[in-house]
Amino acid sequence: MGRLSDFKTHEHSQTENEQNRGEKDNITEKDVIEKYNFYKDMSSAELNGELLKEVTKQKQAGTFDYTRLESMIESLRGSLSEENYQNMKRILESLK
Repeated sequence: MGRLSDFKTHEHSQTENEQNRGEKDNITEKDVIEKYNFYKDMSSAELNGELLKEVTKQKQAGTFDYTRLESMIESLRGSLSEENYQNMKRILESLK
């Protein structure tokens, strides 16, 4: 049986972005470990390059969500040092 949110109605249907985001929200521990292992030894320059490639890909596909990223950074603020928080804000600002 599907979730209630899986059903579309004429008045309120999910956009493709919302559907794709829902599929990507089902991240497993294995996915996290794989991503960590992929990125863990990269320099800052390499990480920035990867970030820019991903943002470009998402913008071209129409799936880049600046507001969602901004909200995520704000939700992490209490767990970050002020320096890391400001760095993340600076990076986010450069992605506009």
